[in-house]
Amino acid sequence: MILTQNTGIIMGPVTWLLGKIFNAIYILFNGMGVESIALSIVIFTIVTRLILFPFNLKQTKSSKVQQYLRPEFNKITKKYKGKKDQDSMLAQQKETKELQEKYGIKMTQGCLTSLLQFPIFIGLYNVIQNIPSYVPKIHALYEPIATAISKTNGAYEILNTFIADNKITRIASKLSEFNIATNFGTDEGKKIFEQIIDIIFKCNDDLFAKLSQAFSANPDVATAIANNQEAISRVNNFIFGINLTEAPGLRLTPALIIPIASFVCQLLAMLVTPMGETGDPQQDAQMKSMKRTMYFMPIMSFAVTVSAPAGLGIYWATSALLSFLITVGTNFYYNHVDMEKIVEAQRLKAEKEVAKRKASGKKTLSERFMEAATGQAPQEDRSPASKNMTLNKYGNMNLKNYDGDSATESDESSAGEESFETDNSKKPRKGSLADRANAVKRFNDSGV
Repeated sequence: MILTQNTGIIMGPVTWLLGKIFNAIYILFNGMGVESIALSIVIFTIVTRLILFPFNLKQTKSSKVQQYLRPEFNKITKKYKGKKDQDSMLAQQKETKELQEKYGIKMTQGCLTSLLQFPIFIGLYNVIQNIPSYVPKIHALYEPIATAISKTNGAYEILNTFIADNKITRIASKLSEFNIATNFGTDEGKKIFEQIIDIIFKCNDDLFAKLSQAFSANPDVATAIANNQEAISRVNNFIFGINLTEAPGLRLTPALIIPIASFVCQLLAMLVTPMGETGDPQQDAQMKSMKRTMYFMPIMSFAVTVSAPAGLGIYWATSALLSFLITVGTNFYYNHVDMEKIVEAQRLKAEKEVAKRKASGKKTLSERFMEAATGQAPQEDRSPASKNMTLNKYGNMNLKNYDGDSATESDESSAGEESFETDNSKKPRKGSLADRANAVKRFNDSGV
């Protein structure tokens, strides 16, 4: 079954792991007599949100600490108010960074949480689009139908026509050409078999009826569909008869509940997300811009869940609802806790991290940017060991590496000490042996 799974370098392992977790959840409920992909998706969403909870908690904590320290940031803003010269702006930015570092405030924590959620969303999308490839019990429901189809004369042409007539365009390009002579015991045969299952998995009750009619020349196909269709419908159906493999679309059907719920939950989650001021005008402007951008998230959520399979919409809506509940809970906690103790504990923790980093000689990315902006170049190493390395570098030079007339170089070499010290009007040609010798002498004269 691995043939239809995502095999990308990055998303392949993520999708594989999520598929294993999803399969374990499905098996757990199946053992309890509950055959429901929708319920497995909801529980799976809760599990992934619990995994991300520590990152969400850090993000909220950082925002609350910034709000508590707003008077300190405001002092810096007031100090440089009205100063638009570059030196003042760099100084203000430096003091703001130092205050953030003092209390361990990291402006990238919110981005990190979002970046972690993205591969999970893409991974789950891959799993939901190809559930039979990751859940063996569901795969077994489609195997008899795929077997009957594969043994039908002209099956490839019939399936291609079926795909085109019913606009199953996403997978049309995935079906490889085959005939009944294809050996399904080979790797190529197994790949084709899985592609057939991918097509069947997109079928609801209406499409199964059309599929049976398309393969009317082989009654085994209709028999296999009749024997497994009830079980397939049972695992794919959600409340109000919503089929998880179908996209809701902009139609007045019960499935439209999912995009609406996703829009509402995403909007609520956005409204309660803390976006405190830092006191740095540049960063505050960026955060306000981010806040405005976030208003498009509910709209995007609705657009995606309308066109994506209902199963993916359930994940998105459930995730947004959990995000809203988690944010409300963490906000309530930090609004009723002693923030002074939290800020002091964070200061001590940040102090240890800074001391450890300085002891190792490492610098943060912001520190390197600040040095580059203010022209603070790293100190040149003037140690004896460094000078010996440089002398060895010149000493090991090969004359074959230089261009020029050998006769000229010989004349310049015979000039001896004179060319090193006195006659500045007659500078040796760049790259010549005398020029290299002068470079060594200047280095020695600079002192250790």
